[in-house]
Amino acid sequence: MKNFLSALLLLISVAWGADAQAQGRIVSGFVSDDSGDPLIGVTVTDPGAQTVAISDAGGAFTIRIPGDDATLRFSYVGFQTQDIVVGGRSEIAVVMTADASLLEDVVVIGYGVQQKKLVTGATVQVSGDNVAKLNTVNVLGALQSQTPGVSITQASGMPGEGFKVFVRGMGTMGDASPLYVIDGVPGGDINNLNPGDIERIDVLKDAASAAIYGARAANGVILVTTKQGRAGGKAQISFDAYYGIQNVYRMPDLLNAQEYAMIQNEARIMDGLAPYDFATEAYGTDPENHWQKIESGEWNGTNWLDESRNRNAPVQNYTFNATGGSDMSVYSIGFGYTAQEGILGKPVQPRYERYTARVNSERTLIKGRSFDIIKLGENISYSYNQNTGRFGLGDMYYNDIRNMMTMSPFLPLLDEDGKTHYAIPWEIRQANPIALMKARSENMSEGHSLRANVFLTIQPIKNLIFKSTFGYSYGGGSYRSFLPKYELSSTVNNTLEEVSQSMYDYGSMTLENTLTYTFDINEDHHFTALLGQSIEKGGLGGDLEAANGNPIFHDFKHAYLDNAPWTGTANTATSLGGGPEDPSRWASFFGRVSYDYQNKYMATVILRADGSHNFMRGHRWGYFPSVSAGW
Repeated sequence: MKNFLSALLLLISVAWGADAQAQGRIVSGFVSDDSGDPLIGVTVTDPGAQTVAISDAGGAFTIRIPGDDATLRFSYVGFQTQDIVVGGRSEIAVVMTADASLLEDVVVIGYGVQQKKLVTGATVQVSGDNVAKLNTVNVLGALQSQTPGVSITQASGMPGEGFKVFVRGMGTMGDASPLYVIDGVPGGDINNLNPGDIERIDVLKDAASAAIYGARAANGVILVTTKQGRAGGKAQISFDAYYGIQNVYRMPDLLNAQEYAMIQNEARIMDGLAPYDFATEAYGTDPENHWQKIESGEWNGTNWLDESRNRNAPVQNYTFNATGGSDMSVYSIGFGYTAQEGILGKPVQPRYERYTARVNSERTLIKGRSFDIIKLGENISYSYNQNTGRFGLGDMYYNDIRNMMTMSPFLPLLDEDGKTHYAIPWEIRQANPIALMKARSENMSEGHSLRANVFLTIQPIKNLIFKSTFGYSYGGGSYRSFLPKYELSSTVNNTLEEVSQSMYDYGSMTLENTLTYTFDINEDHHFTALLGQSIEKGGLGGDLEAANGNPIFHDFKHAYLDNAPWTGTANTATSLGGGPEDPSRWASFFGRVSYDYQNKYMATVILRADGSHNFMRGHRWGYFPSVSAGW
């Protein structure tokens, strides 16, 4: 007994000592900048023990550490991260140093760049590396987690679907999308870019930053810079690839057949009516004994949404880039391929494919002693995308997902012969939703996009730069579909096969000229002045669409109007239409003056005048000034 008590006391003492060791001790302290001002919100961590503390409004913090050999890590945005060994101290005073390298970084501000520390407006920058590493199909998908103040939501889960983007909320009625400027040319489509081709993305969020782009910047501006060449060194070649699978994260909890029957009868009883006799009222003459299988638990009914799941839907992206150059010329070349399947829609699940190609280059034509006098360059990108099998995602009357969620589980997917099951008496006004989706999903859309700009820069004297840019943007596409005959119920049927085709194209041209001069006064006063002019012509193109019935062939492969010839008699599917793009003409003049004193006190003044032919004479010009200051 004595030995047992001794052993028990030993175990208790060891456990107490281990618990005391685990609890550790408290360390407090104060965090300030190099001027002695307290820093609020500094993150204090012990990486070994995974404990975290945050400095309060006075810069004070308190954290528990396991022992004297603990190392505390202090991190704060814009400051260098520090690791400090605690030792035997119970109080620590930490002075954090500003990260000068971050402040020396440059951001794109519209018609130029500026050091991050001198920017007086609200901007956010995302590097191309941070975009690429998230392995998203779309550039905007990668920005969702990296741009505070910018709301980015995909219009639907359909592969290849675009995004709705609001910078600091919805700014205007109707279309509240921001202005996209790709490689200096306004009006590009960011959805056509490969995430692996991005050098950086800058978002101008406030009026002071976006005013340089005038009327179209009311909802913010997103500036996209694709990868550029680098002077000197050997050529660099990179290849990035990823392959993944997608699945539904959480499926709706739908009623099975027994639960559905119970809910229906509860409603009948609440209305003072007799319960349904599902054996006859739901199924009528039923040689397959579906109701008996439901009652016995042999069959739970059809979960339509689950039947349409495309499990382990693949998504993949491959990007090839090559960059290089010399002191006289630089280049950057990129090719990409992206493919994605939808997680719903089986057996006709939607599929999206995109091919991209890009060439950026710049060469010095005349070089001075300390600066380039004349340079010529271009940015050219092309993309081709294809969507197949898109199903209905419209309102409640044309929405295949809704049809599958609201269809009763009584109807089997297939009959005893393995064919699409016809509607049962219980659902005579509803149709097999997967069969209906399949019939309406035989379609394909294709799109082409070409964006090119050529620029010339002339620097007659140091720091005085004239730049002229001519940009051209073209887009076009086509769509075709085949609607077969089907009879899924007495009210859901199609008695006429239909073929439809449509085509469209559009284009725009832009010419911009800017003059920028940077100079100092007494080494303390720094100025950058910009004057610019821009003209734009859009609405170059049109569209054409046609449809007809009774095609010669009865499949999507041959769904062309040539295979549905005009017979001299119109039918319900016959249609023909077309028209031009709405023309647009813009003319603009703008200027900006940026000033800073000893890199501490900054001010920026911007004025832009925009003229549009969309308004009547005498009311075509608008003026957009802004003034901002910072310290």
